[in-house]
Amino acid sequence: MNNGDDTAYYLRRGFRVVAIEANTCLAKCAAERFHAQISSGQLRILNIGIAAEEGELPFWICETHSDWSSFDRKIASRDGCSHREVMVPCRRFASVLEEFGVPHYLKVDIEGNDILCLQDLNSQRLPKFVSMEGGPDLITLMAEKGFKRFKAISQYNFLPIELPPSPEQRLYERVQWMLQTRNPLIRAFRLFGGRGWLNRQLNRSRKHADWTFPFGSSGPFGEDLPGRWLKRDELITTLRHLLELKEQKRSSPFWHEQEYSFWVDVHGRVD
Repeated sequence: MNNGDDTAYYLRRGFRVVAIEANTCLAKCAAERFHAQISSGQLRILNIGIAAEEGELPFWICETHSDWSSFDRKIASRDGCSHREVMVPCRRFASVLEEFGVPHYLKVDIEGNDILCLQDLNSQRLPKFVSMEGGPDLITLMAEKGFKRFKAISQYNFLPIELPPSPEQRLYERVQWMLQTRNPLIRAFRLFGGRGWLNRQLNRSRKHADWTFPFGSSGPFGEDLPGRWLKRDELITTLRHLLELKEQKRSSPFWHEQEYSFWVDVHGRVD
């Protein structure tokens, strides 16, 4: 759940939500933020970690980036961030499914233990939609579980990752060029009111209806996602090509200079 921004969107859409958060401080803040929804029964917050075994396990809290907190110390200490160890109660994801049932949409982003959630899904009773951080290996496992079609969505700008580039990506890159070029006509356009319009165009992908997705949130899901639903092999080929471009240090709206900056959610659907 982290800071609750995704939870707020799902609640706004009218869904009943089960939110899982290992960090007790974040879980308490969310309980205050969503007091009304908890009281009405629309939201349940589980202050637990998801692990391969039940019981208390060491968990690393990243002090700088709460979303990097993890059972893996390397993730929590990324970029030399201050971090500390706490003990948290843990459950198998299968036990959460047994208690609450199979969700319409399963959003997984738990910094290291994500694969455990996928492994505990029953191929005969899958969520209609799922999303997880990952690449080609994850797509293969999702397909083996029974998900049929896929999209890869950049978590920096919510653009679909496709070959050839999607219309949304081409528009984004054109607007980026217009914001940066020294072309005299475009510079004049920016100077006389155009910059605001260009910035709004650049942020179009961060909006859905009357909702604006904050940075760090997961964005839309399911039928609201931009781009085409792809078959497994097409998406794997696409991601491998993008990874090659990143290794060649080619510029892209999908990454920057940090090694871990190709931040992608893979969405799957069952039909």
